[in-house]
Amino acid sequence: MDRNRGPERPVSRFHPEDYCFGSGPLWLRVERVHWKSAVRYQGDVWYEVDGVEVSSTGRCIGRRRVLIRARRLAMLPSNSRP
Repeated sequence: MDRNRGPERPVSRFHPEDYCFGSGPLWLRVERVHWKSAVRYQGDVWYEVDGVEVSSTGRCIGRRRVLIRARRLAMLPSNSRP
């Protein structure tokens, strides 16, 4: 990523029960939450999220789209609804 494009977003850690289709904790630099596309799954509300996955040591792994539990997204200060 070009460091001259502004500050990087913080990396959030999601527990396995807070995101779909993965195992172990997920470290993600959240870039976009698709607030208008709520998904009902396992009796709860989830949202598609675009971001950059990083390792536990901060190494960039790559872009990722993932379903994340709505109540977990509400705890992220930088992801307010438009």
